[in-house]
Amino acid sequence: MSLPFFISILIMLIYIVSFMRKKLSFTSNSIQFMVLSIISTNYITIMTNKLEWIKASEDVTQFISLLINRECILPLVGIVMVNGYLNDGNRTHRFLLYVCLLFFISVLDILHIHFKTLEYPQWSLLNTIIMNGTFLLICIWIGLGLYYLQKKEERDSGQNL
Repeated sequence: MSLPFFISILIMLIYIVSFMRKKLSFTSNSIQFMVLSIISTNYITIMTNKLEWIKASEDVTQFISLLINRECILPLVGIVMVNGYLNDGNRTHRFLLYVCLLFFISVLDILHIHFKTLEYPQWSLLNTIIMNGTFLLICIWIGLGLYYLQKKEERDSGQNL
C-alpha cells in the first residue's frame, strides 16, 4: 500500500516542480537536486545502518517506498522550498512556506511509521521533525549559494550557470 502512495506523491511533486516559477536555472536546480539526494541518502544510511537509531523495513516494496521518499521526494521538496523562497520577498510567506513544507515532510514520516516502513527504537518523531527542519534550512543555504553563483556568472560573462 505504501509504494503506490509514494509514487503518486512523487508524480504530483514532479508536476509542481515542472510548472512552478523558478529563479534558479535548470543546471542550478539539477545540482541542488543531486546534493540534496546525497544528503538525504547519507542521513538515512547513517541512521539505519551505522547508529541503528532507525530501523527500516525488510519488505522490498516498503523499502522501495522509503528510497523514493529519500531519493526523490525530499530533494524535490527542497527545490520547491528554494524556488519559493527566492520568488517571494515577504518574510511571512517564506515562513509559511517553510512551515507547510516541514509539515508535509513530517506527515510523510508519520505515514512511513503507519505503513511500518520505519521504526524508531532509539529515536523519536520530534527528533525527525528537527532534522527535517534542518534539512529545509540546508536546502535554502545551498539554493542561495547557487543563486549567488548564477548571478555572478551572469554578471561576469553574460552567460547562465
